[in-house]
Amino acid sequence: MFRNDREWEQTFLGIAHALYMNRLHVLRLTEVVRLSIEPNREDKNLEVPPELDQELKEQAINYVLTCFPPRLSTLVNSVKADWLNPA
Repeated sequence: MFRNDREWEQTFLGIAHALYMNRLHVLRLTEVVRLSIEPNREDKNLEVPPELDQELKEQAINYVLTCFPPRLSTLVNSVKADWLNPA
């Protein structure tokens, strides 16, 4: 199925990133409801405060790390900075 380790790593990281984004979305929605956040007047987005959002991103990373065997944590940690602060 995979021709080399690089293909396997890319597939794993794609699955891990999807899991991260899904968890982050759920955490953000939970906070929007809990804090009764109203839509932004300019763009109608529902946004949690930046300091809380950073905490939620960390929680989502930790969730991903618990979903996979510890030996794969090195791969997740290698892309963690990109996931926490996308360009």
